[in-house]
Amino acid sequence: MDAAANPDEVRLRKGSSLRERFIQAGSGAVVLLIIVPGLLTWASGGRPFVPALWVLPLGLFLIGMAALERNVAWIITQDGILIGVQRPLGRVHKRMISNRDIADVRIRKNKFSYPASFSLECRLASGDILISPPLPDITRVNETAAIVTGLLGLPDAAPVDNPLDAGNAEIILGSPVSPGFARLIRMAVPVVAGLCALPFLIAFWIGEWEMALGLLLPLGFLAAFALYRYAHRITGAFWTIGHGDIRIERIALSGRPSAETITAADVAAIEVDEPDSKDRTCTISIRLHTGQTFRSPTKHDENGARAVRAEIIRRLNAAPDAGTPTG
Repeated sequence: MDAAANPDEVRLRKGSSLRERFIQAGSGAVVLLIIVPGLLTWASGGRPFVPALWVLPLGLFLIGMAALERNVAWIITQDGILIGVQRPLGRVHKRMISNRDIADVRIRKNKFSYPASFSLECRLASGDILISPPLPDITRVNETAAIVTGLLGLPDAAPVDNPLDAGNAEIILGSPVSPGFARLIRMAVPVVAGLCALPFLIAFWIGEWEMALGLLLPLGFLAAFALYRYAHRITGAFWTIGHGDIRIERIALSGRPSAETITAADVAAIEVDEPDSKDRTCTISIRLHTGQTFRSPTKHDENGARAVRAEIIRRLNAAPDAGTPTG
């Protein structure tokens, strides 16, 4: 939805495509198939198949979500809000809310959502509350709400604090980095590695050579070394996106804070990475002419990632003082 390109209509949608539903249901079916042999053994009088106690609900949950999740669409015009709701293989149920029946519209930050998202909260004259699908452009939440209230002839909604909003002087990605968390990890790694190595040392002491020299011990030490070596990278990064440049702060491998400033002349490409297969979230990659690549410290859904990418490109191509108000 591009609110600025179509000021006479705003469309909001929520739901999974048919392909995504098939993938989700297929994943649930695969999970159930994996535990079938164990369930058959259990049913024939064998030992209880404990993994089924959590794998079976997971598979049924995935299939149930694919079968029962609703697709919801809002079309907001000057006449009101047309709401369409459809379940898989079912009919579309439509409801028209006249603008005279709407008392006010507010911006609502969706709790427990990851990545962060915002919706519109519509309070009707009857007292009922309607929650819209998430706003697709995370960088223009306040602007979209202003368009909606203008269409419905309502007072402007109170703006919300959104670190990704295009109206901000700076867009913030991530949290300020601190070496303290990395120091804590480095202090804990030797202790945890020692405790994990204790059973192998006991086995070595009593003469159980095969157990003492198993693969788990060297692999554990390699994992501990890697965690200790790169602990400072776990603290992530902090991006400050201004008009004309991006400042990237992180902790170097030496443990010292470092900062780099990127301008449009340094950038070869800005891309949205492939979505994760698990939660369908994306990071944004900035590839420099030097070959160095920076990946955003926060993840977004596909719509949000494309919106943030577009705003980064717009700001990098803007003059350095474009965001500074003139008096």
